Amino acid sequence: MRLTTAALAAALVSSCPLYALAAALQLPFTALSGGDNDGAKPARLAQQPGSTPPVDWPYRSLPWGDLNVLATTDTHGWLLGHQRNEPSYSGDWGDYYSFVQRMKEEARRRGVDLLLVDSGDRVDGNGLVDAEPSPHPKGYTALSIFSRVPYDVVTTGNHELYKFPVASYVSSVMHDKFGDRWVVSNVNITAQDEVTGREVERLLGNRMRRFTTEQGRKVVAFGPLFDFKAHAAGIAVQAPSAMVKEQWFQEAIASAPDVFLLVGHMSLRIEADSEWTAVVRAIREVHPTVPVLVFGGHHHIRDCVQEDEYSMSLASGRYFETVGFMSVAGLNDSSTPPVFKRRYIDQNRNSYEYHAGKGFDTDEGKAITQELAETARRFNLTDQFGVAPQDYFLHRFPHTDRRSIFHLLTTSVLPSLITRPDRPSPPYTVLNTGSIRFDLFKGPFTRGDQWQILPFANNFLFLRDVPRGLAERLLHHLNLVGEHGFAEASQTGREYTAEERAWLTQQGADVRAAADSAALEHAHRLRSLATTTPDGRWRMRRASEGYVTLDACGGDDPAEQFGDDTAHRPYRSARQPVFVATALPHKTEQVDVVFFDFIVIDVLRGLNALGGGHKAARRYRLDDVERYVEWVSANTLMEEYAKRAWN
Repeated sequence: MRLTTAALAAALVSSCPLYALAAALQLPFTALSGGDNDGAKPARLAQQPGSTPPVDWPYRSLPWGDLNVLATTDTHGWLLGHQRNEPSYSGDWGDYYSFVQRMKEEARRRGVDLLLVDSGDRVDGNGLVDAEPSPHPKGYTALSIFSRVPYDVVTTGNHELYKFPVASYVSSVMHDKFGDRWVVSNVNITAQDEVTGREVERLLGNRMRRFTTEQGRKVVAFGPLFDFKAHAAGIAVQAPSAMVKEQWFQEAIASAPDVFLLVGHMSLRIEADSEWTAVVRAIREVHPTVPVLVFGGHHHIRDCVQEDEYSMSLASGRYFETVGFMSVAGLNDSSTPPVFKRRYIDQNRNSYEYHAGKGFDTDEGKAITQELAETARRFNLTDQFGVAPQDYFLHRFPHTDRRSIFHLLTTSVLPSLITRPDRPSPPYTVLNTGSIRFDLFKGPFTRGDQWQILPFANNFLFLRDVPRGLAERLLHHLNLVGEHGFAEASQTGREYTAEERAWLTQQGADVRAAADSAALEHAHRLRSLATTTPDGRWRMRRASEGYVTLDACGGDDPAEQFGDDTAHRPYRSARQPVFVATALPHKTEQVDVVFFDFIVIDVLRGLNALGGGHKAARRYRLDDVERYVEWVSANTLMEEYAKRAWN
């Protein structure tokens, strides 16, 4: 059912007199209704050095139910939080630890359950993980800190599986830290048998977990990974659609628990059906009405869908920006479907204080905050290489805009650094945009910033003397085919996918084409927030930029159209290509084509598809590929540029 703007406003006013009063006074609803703590309060300083204090507050209480879940996913090592220019996500893992403890206490006070889940991808993307010094493996310190939070179910992501040593270490440490709570249902790893010395295939984690909550509810949990193909040798991933046909799975779902809990690194929706659909359908064939709670990830968005009226599926964003919250009420009445609610909580101290109380800090939480700050210094993440003259964004502007990080890379960084004096002309450098992971902010540029922007240790490779006519068609071809040949990743020549529509919606770009404009206008009614001055007087302030999430779980209730816990003005966003490139050199019939080793197969296949190799009788092969420069790689590129251009 679609509501007009007028109908939405009328429904809100008629259903809630306080909303009507707030609208008449041009105040937000929470200025009068309050939340878990009434009204807004002055923001307290973030505890990590250099962090920007939060400025916004939630505008409503959390919808507690009989069973409640706090969910994280795709944290990628951001345990320090977002320390500069992003106040909405400026909390850290110590703050979250304290919040969890206080929420557990609140759940016990209410006589309900609170579970904690994480859907994977804890490595790659932040120096706290990727800059781990020898002799420890990647993630040694960060995973130790991550594991302080008492998760009930935690699973793997694809990033734990790109390198075999990382996968092996993660499997070992997560077994040690979480025991049966480390659930990875469809991934195996090759390991050496301690007795025979032979290599044997074993489970990466536990296939499932069966447990009882504090309030006595029986839970069966699974942790599937999507059908991931680009893993390291020695890793085996079974497609979820095949997993559900296995005897162990059928036996695990034979008897009915109170709820099924699915925690996996899989997107909630891709075109018509997601890989989650196969898992939920397999359960439904046996248990049509047992509640199913799904927690996904991988696509770095806030999202929610419902496979049926007895289930809800939630994705909690990326980079420790969001804490997802799901509640299920009515579990004691099997005659009607339960009531599901969801919230996307901005990860900062204001959010935690609003929901858990002003004194939410715990001694261990504060100790984690201190340990994180000390670790950042020990890893040299605060070392400064230069001062960026402006902000450069990943998603907010077209890649040709001067405010885009891709424009900076293709017009300044790569042309100035990726050159060789022994080659006759400048190269043509092709870059996969997925290798760039985050924005670059104006001000001091540090080692920590470098790891956030380009965390991968990719080398620059090249093909010599590619005919110009072939090279100039390569970029268009790559963007049609997509990274690693996945056509669905292409950004040209087709309609938006469901995932892209969800992403663009929450980013605020062309949302009217993807969602109900009446619901959007309802969100804009919440854009002005009331807060207090130190002397206790009300003042009006425009909300900051942030996520505005229109998902598929709002239903017909106007108050539930948005799952966001805090109201924001939407970010700008522009659609990005899968690949970008520097300018072709002038007046040359042949050109060196440079690229990261991660996309070597894409480049070879692209050139061969467009007309073959540099000799008519043969095609481009891996034997033709050479290292272009030795002194710089992806994860030192911006450091070198900052030293030269920003000092």
